[in-house]
Amino acid sequence: MSVVIGYVSDYFSIIMTDTRITYGKNAEMGWNDNFEKLVSLPNMGWATGVGVFDFIHHFNRELAKIKSASVRMMEELFEKTFEQEIDKNESMKNHYDSTVITCSWVGSEENRNKFRVGLLNKQYFGNRIFELGNNYITVLYPYDFLNDLSKVENIEKRFSMYTEFVGNFGELLQYLLQIFAEISSNSFGVSRICDIGIQVYLDNHLYKFQLKEDVRPLMQAAKDGTLLNKLSVVN
Repeated sequence: MSVVIGYVSDYFSIIMTDTRITYGKNAEMGWNDNFEKLVSLPNMGWATGVGVFDFIHHFNRELAKIKSASVRMMEELFEKTFEQEIDKNESMKNHYDSTVITCSWVGSEENRNKFRVGLLNKQYFGNRIFELGNNYITVLYPYDFLNDLSKVENIEKRFSMYTEFVGNFGELLQYLLQIFAEISSNSFGVSRICDIGIQVYLDNHLYKFQLKEDVRPLMQAAKDGTLLNKLSVVN
């Protein structure tokens, strides 16, 4: 299980996930909180997902090998990876169908660069990428939340899923961390460790930043105004 939180604006993109891998449908065989689910993609942004870890890992590993991936190339790779995974284990088809992969990149639109975050999911989107709209917070919930939709309703009543960026990046990150903290504290499938991948233009240069730490000190740093000091540049 996992949680993924995505956000994109004209100025940057964010993908946020956790580090827990569970063994067994309900983690009855335990879990491991030391997995790197968030992958830095050369010449792109970040990738992660919720669902079958082997499927997500296979796709992300192959995507990271592509020097300059177009949307069409990502869609073709998703289709190819899906078929390969089905061939290996057809009994898992329903789980592969529901797996969601999230990627970020910078594309062009009307002669300008545009930050993008997209979802790949066989069940709802076939082999096409569904791109997130600007300023909408998209949450891919863990399995135990989807089994008890009152938990989802509680989150979405208490947090606005449309949050327009008004210039304070630290405040926006703090808001996303609050959502992550609520989910991680109420799901056995989500760790407290939050892994964040960011793409942003600064001084006309495209940068990638990562921040990975227990969500509790991250929230304290946000309150103290020191959260952005924790960001690490990723080449």
